[in-house]
Amino acid sequence: MQYEIKENTQALEPTYNERGELCTIVHETDATYTVASSPLHIVEHSCIYYGCAYEGRLEAAKLILGLKQMVPICVSNALRLYIMPTCSPDSDKCFWLAIRHIHHIEPYRQKKAKVILANGTSLIIDAHRDTLEARRAKTTLLYYTLEMRCGIYKVIEQKFPLWRLF
Repeated sequence: MQYEIKENTQALEPTYNERGELCTIVHETDATYTVASSPLHIVEHSCIYYGCAYEGRLEAAKLILGLKQMVPICVSNALRLYIMPTCSPDSDKCFWLAIRHIHHIEPYRQKKAKVILANGTSLIIDAHRDTLEARRAKTTLLYYTLEMRCGIYKVIEQKFPLWRLF
């Protein structure tokens, strides 16, 4: 089963199945289930599904934010789907969190954080709270930068609707 990140996708949590294969626990606002793909594969597939390669979105975010690693991704600008990795996306411990669904982040034991999602679900992440808050801020900056840039096109579209060209 292929899974695409949607507006109700809150988090992608890595897990291993009984055969030792990396899979994903998908947390949605009203359901949780396991998908037989890695979190990174789901992110890559979702980017393609919405019309752009993961590598292109990654490179754009790197240039916009001036980051080299652990870069947030705009899965779909039109749907405002922005996600952030909790560590290196290549790590089998990397969660992907949708910033629109993060209610708050609090410290949890030593060098860990508890992420409370909008529906009340909590996830324990192997990263310091301040680190996750910094990544959340970078993801928010990516969101606002792209919204501002695309906002210009919205004004142009209102004056010169593209549908009139066809």
